Amino acid sequence: MTSANPVTLPLSGYAAQHVHLAVAGAIVTITLNRPERKNPLTFESYAELANIFRAAARDKSINAIVVTGAGGNFCSGGDVFEIIKPLTEMDTTGLLDFTGMTGELVKAFADKRKPVFEGN
Repeated sequence: MTSANPVTLPLSGYAAQHVHLAVAGAIVTITLNRPERKNPLTFESYAELANIFRAAARDKSINAIVVTGAGGNFCSGGDVFEIIKPLTEMDTTGLLDFTGMTGELVKAFADKRKPVFEGN
């Protein structure tokens, strides 16, 4: 599993690689941007999202986070070819690593320092 680039502050200066990130005033909007596949997550997007949420919690210029999906869909879940299939072939260590990574995203998402809204 690969990890995303470290997220730098201020968040408005960060160039996301696996999602679209926009900052308008004190609101950051994260758009899952693979509409041709209904915006599924990949190993890389899981890691980058966790890093973005942690950075947003530390960025004093951000007051709220909106998460949305491109093309009229929010998120279809894990990408069948890029996550689900590889998970069926992983050993216990790989599965534990993946579980830890997804847990990190959930913890970062649930951090109560900044409210998070779903935008679809």
